Amino acid sequence: MNLEFVKLNHIRVMMRKISLISMLIVVVFIIGCGRQALVTTYYLLDYYPSPDNEKLILTDPIPHKVQVMNFKIPRSFDSIRIIARYSSHQINYFRYSLWAVRPQIAAADLLVQHINAYRLFEQCQREFLEERPEYEITGEIFQIERYDSEKYSSAHLKMNFEFYDRENNNLLIRHPFDRDNEIPKGNMAIFAKAISDIINEEAEIFLEKIALHFEEVENDSLKVLD
Repeated sequence: MNLEFVKLNHIRVMMRKISLISMLIVVVFIIGCGRQALVTTYYLLDYYPSPDNEKLILTDPIPHKVQVMNFKIPRSFDSIRIIARYSSHQINYFRYSLWAVRPQIAAADLLVQHINAYRLFEQCQREFLEERPEYEITGEIFQIERYDSEKYSSAHLKMNFEFYDRENNNLLIRHPFDRDNEIPKGNMAIFAKAISDIINEEAEIFLEKIALHFEEVENDSLKVLD
């Protein structure tokens, strides 16, 4: 009896060990599959300017140097994490959908690319090592987010562009905008493109204002000479 009892007890212990090992294998497999499914994806703010706006096609570049600075941004948006807004007072951060470059840096890079596509200024750069540029472009990103509700999804960008005379720190042009473009639900690539398109369109308007400013300055100078 004792021998049979020992054998049965040994069998029960072995069966429990086998069950625990089997459960552990299943758990590891599920976790592994989950990790494969939850891949972090990075998104770019990017566009290629089409220099076909007649208001920005000049015979000669404006004979000045311009530096484009990083844009200011609130602390809650100063992240590579893409923000989802669900109401006026509720936001969340996408865990596996991130910006490849922080928005305030990417937007400044795009603006330099846009200006140089038109050859609007004699020189436009993000940094100057020795020379001191006469003008500066900066601004602020107030909100850059994906808005999601049961019935509506959109790319929202509230921002402004500012153009300064660096010699006296005088604000010459300010271009604010608050855009909300509807997009399909769940597609983050379309969201990134929608934000990029907004920057493209608003940068075009901002540059038109700059070109008009220098045209008026030139006309005023000619009037003085007359």
